[in-house]
Amino acid sequence: MPKKFVVTLVALSLVVSLSLFAAGQTEITFWHAMHREHKEALEHITAQFEEAHPDIKVKLVDQGGYGELSQKLTTSAAAGKLPTAAQQYEDWTIQYVNAGIMKGLDDVVSQETVDNLPDALVDSCTFYGKMYTLPFNKSAMVLFYNTDLIDEPPDTWDELLATAKELTVDKDGDGKMDQYGFGLRPTPELFSLFHHQAGGRFLSDDKSELLIDSEYGVQALNFMSDLREHSLYQTDYLSGPFGSGKVAMYIGSSAGAPYVASASEGNHGWDAAPLPHGSANGDSMIQGTNVGVFKVGNSEKQIEAGLEYVQFLTKDKWTIYWAQKTGYIPVTLSALNSDDWQSFLEENPKRKASTQMMKEGFVYPHHPDWYSVRNIFGSVLEKTMLGKGEPAELLEEGAEKFKKEVAS
Repeated sequence: MPKKFVVTLVALSLVVSLSLFAAGQTEITFWHAMHREHKEALEHITAQFEEAHPDIKVKLVDQGGYGELSQKLTTSAAAGKLPTAAQQYEDWTIQYVNAGIMKGLDDVVSQETVDNLPDALVDSCTFYGKMYTLPFNKSAMVLFYNTDLIDEPPDTWDELLATAKELTVDKDGDGKMDQYGFGLRPTPELFSLFHHQAGGRFLSDDKSELLIDSEYGVQALNFMSDLREHSLYQTDYLSGPFGSGKVAMYIGSSAGAPYVASASEGNHGWDAAPLPHGSANGDSMIQGTNVGVFKVGNSEKQIEAGLEYVQFLTKDKWTIYWAQKTGYIPVTLSALNSDDWQSFLEENPKRKASTQMMKEGFVYPHHPDWYSVRNIFGSVLEKTMLGKGEPAELLEEGAEKFKKEVAS
């Protein structure tokens, strides 16, 4: 038999074998909103998953931003053509759970796995007493501070206010402040943080009442009003004015650290510290999305493969890799306490604060219309900061608005 003919037969045999192998694969789709370095890290982890699971092919689909992702998931749910898995915020998930389209994880995820998650992340992924998602890209709020101006970051609200006052100065005497001790961006999350640290709860047990019109809400708003007197107040991100030296410190997401580093380079030193304590605690708000699997529009094999994939993302090796490459935080206690992560922290000490805050964090309560609740928080805070009402009255107004527009 001619050698050329033999080579051709071998080649054809290989093509047929590969085709048969591919035909035996289960293809799943994962919708996400990750870009640049984040997307590259996700692609690498996914390639490692496929190598470990040669019978599964993962199709990553970038849906743009979170707004686009949410809209496309809503549209696809209505059409019954959902991806196998996707990133999702808690207020999206509860709507999917209510619609009966999410795959529960209680029969998949062991109690050992649950116990290995920080309490806040268990809360984040649990709906009506059942786990439906697993944590993915998580960040914590930390205190960014200028190390050229501050030797020891403040530990309490009182110290934060005193430091902000001390570092707010008119250097040239023209009546305008050249440097502010604090940067205050009026976001719903900042109010939520101080409200929680004062000891407040967001919702009643049956979720029919918004509980911000309390002594804790008033305490939070009064403190923020006092802080504003010594703050650069703006609705835009604060990494820019912090980097230029106009702001000495501010509270923001740990995921913003790369922007802080870039803005500060060549201007001054910086670091990130655990949050100052309020009257009740020093907890941080944990933000970011989780990942879950959809029952609708997927075969049993796809659902099983999707469950394998979302669990793979939370394995210690890969949640550490993800955190190292993206600036997010590992999501398991064993990863946070691992030698690998501790070694990374020794080389990157600015990441220590967010690691601590992950263990001492809280998340918003689950509510299908939490976006509207956040808008209520934002409105109350903005009016307070602009002097358009007293805190107690504005908080009561917000609670009443919840009853009329959200809880009804």
